[in-house]
Amino acid sequence: MPIDFLRPWLLLMLPLALLPLLPRPGEAFAFSSVNWLPADTVGATVEHLRRACAVLAMLAIIIGLAGPGRSHLHVLRTSTAADILILMDRSASMDSVMSKTPVSEPSGQSKNAVARHSLERFVAERPDDRFAFLMFGISPVLAVPFTSNHEIITQAISGTGIGRGMPDTKLDRGLIAAIKQFDGRQYAGRRAIVLVSDGGAHLDAAARAAISEGLARNQIALYFVYLRSGVYSPDLTKMAPADDASAEAELHRYFQTLGSPYRLYQAEDAGAMAAAMSEINKQHNAVVSFDERLPRQDESALCYAAALLGCAALLALRAVQVRSWS
Repeated sequence: MPIDFLRPWLLLMLPLALLPLLPRPGEAFAFSSVNWLPADTVGATVEHLRRACAVLAMLAIIIGLAGPGRSHLHVLRTSTAADILILMDRSASMDSVMSKTPVSEPSGQSKNAVARHSLERFVAERPDDRFAFLMFGISPVLAVPFTSNHEIITQAISGTGIGRGMPDTKLDRGLIAAIKQFDGRQYAGRRAIVLVSDGGAHLDAAARAAISEGLARNQIALYFVYLRSGVYSPDLTKMAPADDASAEAELHRYFQTLGSPYRLYQAEDAGAMAAAMSEINKQHNAVVSFDERLPRQDESALCYAAALLGCAALLALRAVQVRSWS
């Protein structure tokens, strides 16, 4: 890319760099004639080098002060990085113990704790990704917008273990709010929403249209991690009959009609939850190429380095120069 300058008006000082080439009266010897002396080839060469180093140093300083640099740079990068938004159910039902059987074990972990631990491990295993974390219950709550600081994401996920969950689940509001987080972001690789919930929702026509259009517009893949609550929740891995009116089955059937990539992961215990997150991790390990715009690259340091070398050379030449004939 061409070089540009932050302070181009300083380049008007460039003619000053020619001052070392002008003869100085103090350099003349106080003798009427020195023609009888032999030619001093070494001395003449040193003198030419001294003047050239002085010109170089002054040129480099003036150009460095003008602020040279390169703008509008682009670089093609390859990475496995992705933009992933974690959409976590924070309703009161997530506080119940996760169990395969109708009788819950008193010492078992809650669905919130199982999801929390798996999500923390998932974030730790993807150091190059940009994450966002959003919770939903009665209304969506954006805990952390998109960031590369994984420590903040981990702390936000860990914070869901404090307090009680919300009394209701408005999944449609949460999903629409999650999609809006991708609006206006430059597409630089894969995008995904990881929805973690133990329930479903009956979506009206407006919500269905908004979700479908938003996922397609932002090129987002949807992963539904369904935490099944024993025999009291439908098994979505089996083909649900068309007359199954449960909210979970209806939501799954709707997701299957989306034009965007969608995949269901059903988890009934901590092991299944961990396996689901591991599979999602594998889905986003493919290498992608993307064009990254770089900030302006300042090149003034190179000019100052050249000026420093020129000044060092002047000091070295001065040290070997004969200053007196006596």
